[in-house]
Amino acid sequence: MSAQIFETDAAHPHLTRLIAELDAYQYPLYPPESFQGINITELDEGEITCFMARVDDDWAGCACLYITRQGLAEMKRVYVSPLFRGQGIASLLVAAMEKKLKALGHRELYLETGVFQEKAITLYEKLGYSRTQAFGDYQQAPDPLSVYMMKAVA
Repeated sequence: MSAQIFETDAAHPHLTRLIAELDAYQYPLYPPESFQGINITELDEGEITCFMARVDDDWAGCACLYITRQGLAEMKRVYVSPLFRGQGIASLLVAAMEKKLKALGHRELYLETGVFQEKAITLYEKLGYSRTQAFGDYQQAPDPLSVYMMKAVA
């Protein structure tokens, strides 16, 4: 049972379902002012590429690569359904984003996650991401419940 990663657009119906699962998981963890969830279909000021993981007939996870008009690349909405966690799917999704990023000529990938996503932070550190200052739009009002990370993808 291995995962296959597919590139898709933000309107994919299973992507919408997975993001709704992610939101339902995160809402109880953070106060409303700290919730950084976004509607990826509304990101019209840049370029977005979404990736989905499929295991057999099940859509198991998702992630989106967002490149702003200013050229800043950020991973967004990384999520793996609980049934499929621990199988390396998140690592495959991140690798797909990094590969796409390189193909587009970018060299740095940023992310924002919450302080209560300890397993995600550990995974990102294992994948070579390090903590950094707030970046992009987050610089306007850095959130104390956010962790900002970055990796140079050569």
